[in-house]
Amino acid sequence: MTQLNLSGNQLTQVPESISQLVNLTELDLSVNQLTQVPESISQLVNLTQLDLSHNQLTQVPESITQLVNLTKLNLSVNQLTQVPESISQLVNLTKLNLSGNQLTQVSESISQLVNLTQLSLSGNQLTQFPESISQLVNLTQLSLSRNQLTQVPESISQLVNLTQLNLSYNQLTQVPESISQLVNLTQLDLSVNKLTQVPESISQLVNLTQLNLSYNQLTQVSESISQLVNLTQLSLSGNKLTQVSESISQLVNLTQLSLSGNKLTQVPESISQLVNLTQLSLSDNQLTQVSESISQLVNLTQLDLSSNQLTQVSESISQLVNLTQLDLSSNQLTQVSESISQLVNLTQLNLSINKLTQVPESISQLVNLTWLNLSDNQLTQVPESISQLVNLTQLDLFGNKITEIPDWLEELPNLKELDLRQNPLPISPEILGSPYHQEPGSIEKIFNYCRQLRSGNVLPLNEAKLLLIGQGSVGKTSLIKRLIDNTFDPNQSQTDGLNVTTWTIHVNSKDVRLNVWDFGGQEIYHATHQFFLTKRSLYLLVCNCRTSEEENRIEYWLKLIDSFGGQSPVIIVGNKKDEQPLDINRRALREKYPNIKAIIETSCPISEDDGIDELRQAITREVGQLKEVYDLLPLSWFEVKEHLETMEEDFISYNKYACICERNTISEEHNQEQLIDLLHRLGLVLSFRDHPILQSTNVLNPDWVTQGIYALLSDKILKTETKGILTYDDLSRVLDSQRYPANRHHYLTELMKEFQLCFEIPDCHSSTFLIPGLLPKDEPEDTKLEGDTLEFQYHYRVLPESIMSRFIVLTHDKIHNQIYWRSGVMLAYSEGNETYNIARVKADSEDKKIFISISGRETTRRSFLLMIRDVFNKIHSSFANPEISEWVPVPNYPDHPPLDYQELLGLEAMGEIDYPIGKLRTTVNLRQLLDGYEPLELRQNRRKSDHRDLAKMELLGVEESRDRFHINIYNNNQPRDYSSMSNITNSNHNQNANIANLVNQGQENYAQFTASNCNQTSGANTTELLQLITSMRQTAAQFPQEIQDDIIVDIDDVEEEINKPENQPNLTRLRKRLIALATIGATIATPVAGITDFANNAIDLGDKLGIELQLPSAP
Repeated sequence: MTQLNLSGNQLTQVPESISQLVNLTELDLSVNQLTQVPESISQLVNLTQLDLSHNQLTQVPESITQLVNLTKLNLSVNQLTQVPESISQLVNLTKLNLSGNQLTQVSESISQLVNLTQLSLSGNQLTQFPESISQLVNLTQLSLSRNQLTQVPESISQLVNLTQLNLSYNQLTQVPESISQLVNLTQLDLSVNKLTQVPESISQLVNLTQLNLSYNQLTQVSESISQLVNLTQLSLSGNKLTQVSESISQLVNLTQLSLSGNKLTQVPESISQLVNLTQLSLSDNQLTQVSESISQLVNLTQLDLSSNQLTQVSESISQLVNLTQLDLSSNQLTQVSESISQLVNLTQLNLSINKLTQVPESISQLVNLTWLNLSDNQLTQVPESISQLVNLTQLDLFGNKITEIPDWLEELPNLKELDLRQNPLPISPEILGSPYHQEPGSIEKIFNYCRQLRSGNVLPLNEAKLLLIGQGSVGKTSLIKRLIDNTFDPNQSQTDGLNVTTWTIHVNSKDVRLNVWDFGGQEIYHATHQFFLTKRSLYLLVCNCRTSEEENRIEYWLKLIDSFGGQSPVIIVGNKKDEQPLDINRRALREKYPNIKAIIETSCPISEDDGIDELRQAITREVGQLKEVYDLLPLSWFEVKEHLETMEEDFISYNKYACICERNTISEEHNQEQLIDLLHRLGLVLSFRDHPILQSTNVLNPDWVTQGIYALLSDKILKTETKGILTYDDLSRVLDSQRYPANRHHYLTELMKEFQLCFEIPDCHSSTFLIPGLLPKDEPEDTKLEGDTLEFQYHYRVLPESIMSRFIVLTHDKIHNQIYWRSGVMLAYSEGNETYNIARVKADSEDKKIFISISGRETTRRSFLLMIRDVFNKIHSSFANPEISEWVPVPNYPDHPPLDYQELLGLEAMGEIDYPIGKLRTTVNLRQLLDGYEPLELRQNRRKSDHRDLAKMELLGVEESRDRFHINIYNNNQPRDYSSMSNITNSNHNQNANIANLVNQGQENYAQFTASNCNQTSGANTTELLQLITSMRQTAAQFPQEIQDDIIVDIDDVEEEINKPENQPNLTRLRKRLIALATIGATIATPVAGITDFANNAIDLGDKLGIELQLPSAP
């Protein structure tokens, strides 16, 4: 064997037996959890390539320096703080990668590696350019990006063979004159520095083909740039340019030019002479018009004019007949010229975020369009001209004023995605898709629903929720009886749990059924509100006039509604006004919470001035304003809904449900499935067809579920004696045996687990569950952590008590020594039988904060924190409007107020090195602080397109940022769903494998084994796999240029392996490429169509090929 790949196996140590593979020439140990390398590796004297990247090495192993035949050594993304002198012994090295470590200096001995041609030191903490590098005269590629360099020495001129030099993301204010001697340079990257002018010395680098000066502080471009006549790519984006020198016109070989993110008020005339341009970006400027001369750029294929102040589309653009992509989004366009029809090669057209009321008929001639974005305009109908666009695959009409879906849309043969959300359509958002999710609803389900509506009679849903919430003993139940029955019982008992009643009101000449939910106000019930506080609701926030605004916790409840129910309407009711008027600051509340529709005082005892009639009128008015009330249902669907709502059974099988559908002429299976899914999302029934236990009792009455759960949560014995420990004996004791027979008890516990209300305690004699919301409040004694700790905090606008109880449920398999309490838990991070870290996670409900502290092994603290944060991300993503911030303590000053984590990330992205804290008379090194919480690579990937995001946010404005653009501190990519942290695997696959057993197996046999293994487990056809690859390739084309090439290479490799004949694909290569693609897809934060599916597609490819992808935890 000459090659061995053990990457991505979560190895914590290298097996000693590997030293017996003396014929190895290539060894890949990347993407593991190695903290050291054994001395015995020095026996692999024939090694020429060694990859130890993405591990947890803190020093370069001395044993490696004895591998004198090495030509390629990759030590990137570890935790190295220095390079040993002995590295000088690797005299045959041609490629050395030390990027993504914590190096503050580079050993002088590196100068002896005279055969080096490629050296990467990017992503370290270097503050000065290592002089020793200047002696490596054979270098052709050098990267020192993402360090803290403030200057470059004159000695760089000695690197006369350099063809590529990357100095981006540093603190450079100037470049030495001597750089002009690097006459072989073809690529130079000086982006994201602090240059105020284009260095004159650069103009002598006449062989340059690519020059990146983006995100500096340039106010002008010097005339001398015209000498760079071989330039093909030039980026000047993100500077302060108000004009561009005429001399740029001499760069006649330019094919790509970016001037985005400057302060240009007009398109420079000089650009029109760059006739070889294929890509031009002028986005994020202050353009009000486009000059006629742009028409001379006849070779343009991509033109970006987004985020300017254009009021019309210049006729000159229509002459750019080779355009394939045109972006005019985020302008002030009121119309589009008919001449756009001349752009017959367009495949992508973005007209979103303008003021269009119609689209020209001539757009029908753009028959090559595959992607059309008309979102956030003022269209009142779907333009019929679109019906001719037979190649369209994606059509975005989000946020317009469309009232009807035309049937011809279904005839577009290639349409795969249709976004009609946030339009005044009489169709449930449960069909069109939630505006809080990045992806719209299924196009098949949208079209099927429309066909059902067209096929016969329809009825409006005429149904909504009225939810009464507030503190206990404020009179909610009495208020309901007055509203519905006009009766009052002075001895009315307090609601214990949840009461649901129906109330029919007359709205706009129609009867509308209100499902009235009366919640208990006691503390325990708050944890369950997340399942009922939805957007399709009107809220009555009931207060007691006799108590203060603070005692009524008015703002707590308003924030809770905002978090879970979005901008749903609220009526504040001050009850018991006969005893005292409601004393609150009405004006301040209305200004702060614009969804407050009325503030009404009532009195439940019957009198002439009790306010009840005024409240009824307000309820009727607001229900009439709920668009969802008028959503249409096909008559047959409506009849099935009514049958299910009136049935006496609390649960029926799916087969019985199907029979009910058949009797109502719904015979097609896909229609039955879509209807039950819709009713489930509406909350009218509960259906869990895919749940292994609940699927046999598939259609459940929600009242059966909620009443059963609330009865358990209200039980005094469970609350005070067993302290949250639940057994099936308790269910028999608490629940009515007629309605809840013993053979149905496990359905209720499964539902409580599904709703993250409880978890099953392992290793118990009989089934036993823990309800964290019923745990004692008192924190146990043994929660102190030993030694240094890693600290992290979440601060909330409102902290629902459900967050900690859900967190405890989701992390229950990591609980340390069964230590938990109502507002906190101790967790352990282990590998094998060894526990490396202990975490204490606890909430402070009064301060609305959650504190995370992690002790133990320093090298795995960060990984454990990322796991914990992933769980919180999952919980936070269920909020409609989360307002959450992240904070970290000041190093060595635990008593000082913490620092805003997002602020620190932003400062780092701006190139700042230190963060000054005046009160402490100190500064904090940003890189060192942030490295303790997240890997540099993860931070870099997340901020790749921050500059463009911020520009669009500024354009939209805070008030105007719509639901789909809601700013969240998390990746926009939604977290993958998992029921517990047990899915985060820590097993060390292959760690104990006897590598020596492979010695006598030829490389050919090993490859054949991997290929056959791949084909045995694969259940997918090639076409299906290639469709996934095509989708990923389309998304990758929109990634930032800095990483796009590498991603496409990985995709190409995957496609190449898939296309190989049976039994020939290389499973190891496939697995490595898919892990890389899934990792980048899950961490990048780029707002492009399909980004959320990218990582999922990589994982799906792995599943279909029978390859388990264990994504690496952060090093």
